[in-house]
Amino acid sequence: MIREWAQELAKPTKFNNGVSSCPFALPAIDAGEVSTMSSSNLWLDVLSESLGFDLLDQKVLMIFAPGYDGGYEELESRCMALNDVFAASGIDIWLLSYMHDDVIVFVQRWSELEKAAAKLEKLGYYQNYEPDDYERHILARRKRSA
Repeated sequence: MIREWAQELAKPTKFNNGVSSCPFALPAIDAGEVSTMSSSNLWLDVLSESLGFDLLDQKVLMIFAPGYDGGYEELESRCMALNDVFAASGIDIWLLSYMHDDVIVFVQRWSELEKAAAKLEKLGYYQNYEPDDYERHILARRKRSA
């Protein structure tokens, strides 16, 4: 299922200026650099796995939360609150939230995410983003002190 999703994300999109939605997902999966886990206690697992992330030889950990009963705004705001804690503590982690058919929190290194974002920006990837979305998702992450 994850590989199929990554294949969809690898397709170029008009919105992203002809760049795929996530050009890094499929290569990372193919290289064995993405791991997954299912969680029944999402925030405890997110915190625990984030603090131990350096022990993993992975680029991304996808934490699935099948029993999550909150909304997307709550999911995203909790991830952002933890991102603030990580930044203030000098921890090189950034959480991303996803909610569609599944609820997923992505754990990855902030420094790696910033390198990838810089490459995408040069390709015009963010050109069609709404200014508020660009500020909230890209500039706020970039301004973090680590």
